[in-house]
Amino acid sequence: MSVDLVRLRILIVDDQTLVRTLISQALQSMGIRQEHIFQAADGTAAMRLLDIRMVDIMLCDVQMQPMNGMDLLKELRCGHTANVSNLPFVFLSGHADRSNVVLASQLHADGFVVKPPKPADVEKAIQTAMQRVRPEIDPFSYYHVATGTEYDKKVFGRLFESRAPVAQDEPEECCLSLDQIKPGSRLTRDLRSKAGHLLLPRGATISANQLTVLKDYSERYGVAQIFVLESPESTVNPVARN
Repeated sequence: MSVDLVRLRILIVDDQTLVRTLISQALQSMGIRQEHIFQAADGTAAMRLLDIRMVDIMLCDVQMQPMNGMDLLKELRCGHTANVSNLPFVFLSGHADRSNVVLASQLHADGFVVKPPKPADVEKAIQTAMQRVRPEIDPFSYYHVATGTEYDKKVFGRLFESRAPVAQDEPEECCLSLDQIKPGSRLTRDLRSKAGHLLLPRGATISANQLTVLKDYSERYGVAQIFVLESPESTVNPVARN
């Protein structure tokens, strides 16, 4: 059964204006409303848009600077936008080399469309992606998928560098329940599941999507409280001092 394209909301991410225009025109010829088609010229702009617009699928170029398509997909899969982390995601690429195909598979991409894109190929990719069974929502499982870019090393690689343990009398540390923590709070201790698996390292910030996942899948993760930097207005449940 085909997907009703009329109601579909799509984000096109490509640093070439011509490519975005051609794809937008092709999407409109398929019946997708112009007001449901959003565009971003790079990964950073796409991140900003994904925080204010809910979309159903993304069509994204691979080669962009400073955040390429793989980095953008990793950010999405790690729950760093307001959209769901398992959002359908199709790459636009001049050539899908083996390394990109393997990496895209690890990040649960939904396929490639060769550029310049043909309308028939775009429609087929959208239909296939929208009808696929979505990967389970687990944003914490993608942090160690390395894209190999400078952006990835800077943004994600440093998170997992060895750090000295937090002192017991850390003056700005407080322990809050999931309902009390605000998105963007910075962790002062490693966040681990009940099985001991590292979910987020100390120094990372936790997003709204990640907090939702911890609440919705409480049996899986077993996280009830998190140690974070105490904000100036936060006086709830401070960590006991020795």
